[in-house]
Amino acid sequence: METETKLIDQRLRWFLFCLVLGVYLLVYIPQPDSADGNAVLAVTASTLRFGTPDISVLAADDARFEFDMSRMGTFGVDGALYSKKGVAPSIALIPLVLAAQTLPWLPIRATAMLLNPLLTALAAALLYTLVRRADYRPRTALAVGLVYGLATLALVYTKTLFGEPLAALALLAAALWIVQWRAVGRRRDLLLAGAALAVAVGVNMTYLLMPLVFGVFAFAPPRRQQMPRFLMDGLVFLTPILLALAGLALYNWARFGSPVDTGYHFEAGEGFTRPIPAGLFGLFLSPYRGLFWYAPVLLLAVPGWWMLRQRTPRLAWFTLNVVALQSLTYAGWWSWHGGIVWGTRFLVPVLPLMALWLAPLVDHVLDPATRRWWLTVTFAVLTLASAIVQALGALLSPYPYYGDLVVHYYTGVVDSLVTGLADRVMFDPGLSPVIGHARLLLQGQPLDPAWLRSGVDGVHLLAALALMGAAFLLLRRRRPALIGALVCLAVLNVVAARQLDDPKTQAVLQLEQTLEPPTTTVFTTAFYEDALLDAERLRPMTMNAPVAADDRLERPLWEHALQVDARLWYVTWFSAQDPDNWQEHDLWMTGAFAYERAVDGHRALLFYLRPPESERHPAGFQFGPFRLEAYGVAPVEDGLIVDLDWLAAEAPGADYTWFVHVLDAQGQIVAQQDRAPQGGIAPTSVWEHGRQVTDRLYFPIDKTRITGDWRLRVGWIDPTSGELLETTSADGNPVADRLILLPLDFDSGG
Repeated sequence: METETKLIDQRLRWFLFCLVLGVYLLVYIPQPDSADGNAVLAVTASTLRFGTPDISVLAADDARFEFDMSRMGTFGVDGALYSKKGVAPSIALIPLVLAAQTLPWLPIRATAMLLNPLLTALAAALLYTLVRRADYRPRTALAVGLVYGLATLALVYTKTLFGEPLAALALLAAALWIVQWRAVGRRRDLLLAGAALAVAVGVNMTYLLMPLVFGVFAFAPPRRQQMPRFLMDGLVFLTPILLALAGLALYNWARFGSPVDTGYHFEAGEGFTRPIPAGLFGLFLSPYRGLFWYAPVLLLAVPGWWMLRQRTPRLAWFTLNVVALQSLTYAGWWSWHGGIVWGTRFLVPVLPLMALWLAPLVDHVLDPATRRWWLTVTFAVLTLASAIVQALGALLSPYPYYGDLVVHYYTGVVDSLVTGLADRVMFDPGLSPVIGHARLLLQGQPLDPAWLRSGVDGVHLLAALALMGAAFLLLRRRRPALIGALVCLAVLNVVAARQLDDPKTQAVLQLEQTLEPPTTTVFTTAFYEDALLDAERLRPMTMNAPVAADDRLERPLWEHALQVDARLWYVTWFSAQDPDNWQEHDLWMTGAFAYERAVDGHRALLFYLRPPESERHPAGFQFGPFRLEAYGVAPVEDGLIVDLDWLAAEAPGADYTWFVHVLDAQGQIVAQQDRAPQGGIAPTSVWEHGRQVTDRLYFPIDKTRITGDWRLRVGWIDPTSGELLETTSADGNPVADRLILLPLDFDSGG
């Protein structure tokens, strides 16, 4: 009988997991839609590719935030931009991002966006187990799991890469293991509970007080123990949390030079600055973000908790304390509303525990002996209303309606009840996003889910429906875990792979084929936006343009970019002569230029940033008004640097160009550059007599191929006729073909 009960529970858990995951795939979006989500993914991608958890790829977007406290990033000791968000969600993303980097059909952003659907489906399955541990029947546990997974904000937050779904899973898992510890007394459960709380702390340091609440529940009477055993149990519980804190301290020290610096902008006003009563009203009752507006079914959690207290008082009080601590903590946070999101973002972590409070009422509704028609109708109506509200949040992005609020109610006052908006938004039911989204939906606002963005994606739809269908088949299988896992794996691959054709993703993949060799790449354009997170070979960093050379949010990143690699791609929509294009001017003055590529209407230039000083050798060749005073050649790791020192013997008066060819022993061109001196940042038409200019050229070629009979061929071109300029040698003799040949001899410098 016990074996059969375990099999039923296993089947129902897998049924619940696959069913809600299938629904989540119907609201899934293929890219993060928030700065928080982009930052979480950027940390993972950068760490896996380059070993540094910076978010410099998002620097341009981050610098555009109006308030410093809204920015995701803080500059570290090395000048890179690092995220203030907890590192645990980025660690949880590692398997998905690794899969995307390994399997060519999986784009990185689309694969990463599967994280919260998986975590929330797992939370629904764990909630089933917790309800069963509270001694409720399987059908009650199943119903509670379905209400949590489909009729609360948990559903909408599967569309995001916020850390709250991971925190919800962590707190729920810790509660489950603590309950099991109290029932059985196995230290393994105590250790796992501590590990789950360590994950929560890794999501956000505000969860540091949670171990106190969990510890009181774990060790309070009647679990009376002798002192040595009590101390050992306490150590087992706290060890994962202490290890997590030590790891976070090292992480902060490596980034910011201090173990307690998390990157939050407390000096700019970020912190616990809101009146707690106002925050509590906002979190639970306000039309703008109140929980009971966004999940009306949780109104029944209030009487449900009272009924749970009568049945299992310790569990009821324990979960109430967890919810109260979470609520009080974030009621005082400066951004209690959580930014541009759907509903009460900061209560998402405790939604599973609040859903647990529904179990007594659900049990009454499902039991014919105790069922009351008014209770059944009330429960059904509130659950349906909650599901409809979630559909409004899932089908539409929160940004269009927030944009409407900004148009009509923006004040720019950071200390207002709703940051930057008029206080009326907090209280007026007519301004609630629930009403606003319903209105936008009726007006034909474009839908957000991936399978509905450009018509109907039948393959995506069928994959999600297949997963939901498989959930029902699992109810009849003796090994639901194996079959369920395989079906989920196949469906998730199909859904993510469907996003590979996204135009921005394809643009980035094409970009990577164009920018060879791959290296650090600075983008001073918003064209690619966060699609650069799909890059697998380049190391992208972004800057706004135009900006001043001493901009406090741009200069540190620029200096960092110049130190990361020996080579740098610079992508811009400016011309070389534009006075606002100071970054390119710096590169021409200090680096060695290789070549330029045209990409998506932009210029991409490759520079060698730290060219060695070469031994100069006198030349004396005269090309019309230009004299090659000296030249030098120096090897670098993957090519060679050529220095050309020019002198304007007279004012040129026109815009001339030169070419330099690297010739092999057979006289074939191996590499070449054809351009204006210094890339045209100072055209020769504005040169005066006596002006001296040095061109530094970088040729990325295999220098082991170079033999003593390789040569440089140099010439200048008349811009009017297109002919080569008359050329004379150092002794004044004319050069017949107007071309000069210079030897490549590394040992002698030329």
